[in-house]
Amino acid sequence: MRAVAVMEPNKVEMVTDLPMPVLGDYQCLVKVKACGICSSTDLKIVHHQHPESDFMKFTYPTILGHEAVGEIVELGPKVKYLKVGDRVVSPLPSIPRGGKYTSSYGQMSEYCTAMDIKAMKEDNPTPEPGPGMFFAMGDEIDFLTKVFPKEIDFVDAAMMLTFKENYSALINFGVKEGMDILIYGDGSICLGLTLQLKAYKVNSVTVIGHHDDRLEKIASLSHPDLTINSHKQDPAEVLKDKKFDIVIDAAGSTEIIYAGARFLKPCGKVCVYGVLAEGKSTIDLYKLPNNVGVHIMSYPYREHRTQDVIVKQMLDGTIDAKVFYDAVMPVEQCAEAISKLEKREVFKVILTWD
Repeated sequence: MRAVAVMEPNKVEMVTDLPMPVLGDYQCLVKVKACGICSSTDLKIVHHQHPESDFMKFTYPTILGHEAVGEIVELGPKVKYLKVGDRVVSPLPSIPRGGKYTSSYGQMSEYCTAMDIKAMKEDNPTPEPGPGMFFAMGDEIDFLTKVFPKEIDFVDAAMMLTFKENYSALINFGVKEGMDILIYGDGSICLGLTLQLKAYKVNSVTVIGHHDDRLEKIASLSHPDLTINSHKQDPAEVLKDKKFDIVIDAAGSTEIIYAGARFLKPCGKVCVYGVLAEGKSTIDLYKLPNNVGVHIMSYPYREHRTQDVIVKQMLDGTIDAKVFYDAVMPVEQCAEAISKLEKREVFKVILTWD
């Protein structure tokens, strides 16, 4: 099957020799329809800057992707609660261990799988972990079966994971009514966060970025109180004595952590949403002001529990997925799509499969 692979650092190709998934009893075959390219995680993997952890270890060549959506086309023999035709978000990759390719989330594959967790738990409440089961254990067990309605098309649905991560991050960061919030970033993550903040009735939202066109887009769509281009203005001069309860680093940078911490109120905190690059994640605590905190969440936490909220927001128009992406490209153009993101020629790219 086809897949998007980073063959070596800085070299992306569409490959055609990835083995098809072999279904287990409780698994479904998912035909991937669309997958967003993450300008943080995916680009760091492309450039060999993504920090390895116990959660994810890979070598090149590796299969990209964690923003996929697809349609169930085949069922394993013990599947009871999912059906052919169901549309699912975040399907599981099926990359053979010890094969030619490793998985760096691996959802940019022509086919993935979904698991009927409910049926599996009924038949065997404590299954032994095995290949493909590492996501199925622990407190995120329910996310594997998330189905979305046909009223949401596949390209729009490729934004669903981003929306879930945005919404859950604000919960985890402890955003409350009346707070003053500062966000560093000017991409789709920042746009999602500022839109979601409307529901929290915060006192103010300020955005610091360094691309006029992106800041103008964020200003026109989510209406923060203030946007600042840090390449043209000194944020300290613009903000003067303004202080914030929470500063969100939506890009992933220790320099942002240091810069943002200067604008915190006593007991405020810098919340790190973006992925810190390999070799650039050391924080010198003595560079931070006294009586502030740092909340690290480079990997989302419990984001899939927000599925129903996000589906409702997408159906009632609270969030319009189409304003978040400006390029839809076939998987065959994956290398070009990556290049466009790197050059800031596009805001967000969704790759599509036939």
